[in-house]
Amino acid sequence: MTTSPSLARPEIQAELISEALGSASVGFLVWDEHRRYIAANAAACEILGATLEQLLGHEVGGHTVEGLDAVDDALTSGFASGTATVQRLDGRGSIDVFYATFTTKTAGMPFMATVIARLSAQPS
Repeated sequence: MTTSPSLARPEIQAELISEALGSASVGFLVWDEHRRYIAANAAACEILGATLEQLLGHEVGGHTVEGLDAVDDALTSGFASGTATVQRLDGRGSIDVFYATFTTKTAGMPFMATVIARLSAQPS
């Protein structure tokens, strides 16, 4: 299979990845050295029961003990994954999620990113 050379251009790749993350059914969150969310896709907001405005600046892992431990593990090793039960910000109760947290670069600066997915078909 041959792909167009134009698809390999960094700006096209960035746009494709951005669109894929924006419409993905898994949550994608980016956070900074102060352990605060600085970006999230729509699925992350829905899973966590928050609007983007409510989520930005919120503490990473702050709703569970295992979440805070996972943040520490990820910061120490550059990667952490597992499962957690998180309290939704909108009060709709808790939800079980799989998470994977890793170091990345965004706009050339180091950040942490977390992917979250529901463990089972739980009501929204």
